[in-house]
Amino acid sequence: MTRYFQLIGLGLFVFITACKQESKSETSVNNQEEKNSVTVAQIANTLSATLVSKGFKIIADVDHQAGAKKVGLPLRPTRTLIFGNPKGGTLLMQQNQAIGIDLPLKVVVWEDDQAKVNINYYNGTDLTGRYGITEPAAVITKIDGMFAAVTGDSGKRLAQEALLNSAELISKKSAYNAELTFERLQKIVKEKGLSIMAVVPHDKAAASVDLELRPTRLLVFGNPKVGTLLMQNDQRIGLDLPLKVLVHENEAGETMVSYYNASTLARRYGIEDREEVVQKINGALSGITDAVIK
Repeated sequence: MTRYFQLIGLGLFVFITACKQESKSETSVNNQEEKNSVTVAQIANTLSATLVSKGFKIIADVDHQAGAKKVGLPLRPTRTLIFGNPKGGTLLMQQNQAIGIDLPLKVVVWEDDQAKVNINYYNGTDLTGRYGITEPAAVITKIDGMFAAVTGDSGKRLAQEALLNSAELISKKSAYNAELTFERLQKIVKEKGLSIMAVVPHDKAAASVDLELRPTRLLVFGNPKVGTLLMQNDQRIGLDLPLKVLVHENEAGETMVSYYNASTLARRYGIEDREEVVQKINGALSGITDAVIK
């Protein structure tokens, strides 16, 4: 396994070095002195190809800048890769299904105002810490090692935060079973004119690798008119955008619909001057989920 991670890191190292105009320049994107020697597209494409070659599935590749351009808003290059492997993710969701809203894994690649490319992610320790999950330790360790190896000197993990509470991860009980609730969610999101980026049936993915998981499904969707305004403050929030709603059946057989309070997301990145946007997102999520469960 150590050799495996070394090979991934080596692949990214070689690519970055080849892309630089000076053959022996520093390999860290964050520390590069030559602006524009590598681009967000190049790094994101290489990360995507490397992950696929190592057995991960790319669930979505979100070009936030392209979305912003379509609605006439400026945004520096920003790409979010959503990827995963159902074996590891299922073992975590068996401990606490709520973590399904943060799975599959994600990495955001973005260009700052100095034209330097940055890579950010939440590693396994950060993600599981939010939900009080400490087992299986081997899975958490593998995720940590994978991120560190794949992103190399260019990557920077975002700080761990305290355990989520009910005011941050809002959950509502649905009157329908999980399958029908999820169907209703997709229908209502489309009726609202929002774009669906990914449909993630965690339970079906678990079954594909002979693991058991109660119905657990994630919908990833958004509106660049709103999300871009937050990313204009801090592009790292692309790690939590587009928006996500999780539908799952709990131990009592109840169907729950969960989503992050947008205020939590803004606070996570220190965004304090977009309250109108944050409240608009909260209102939209509240309205959509209320319509789904009744």
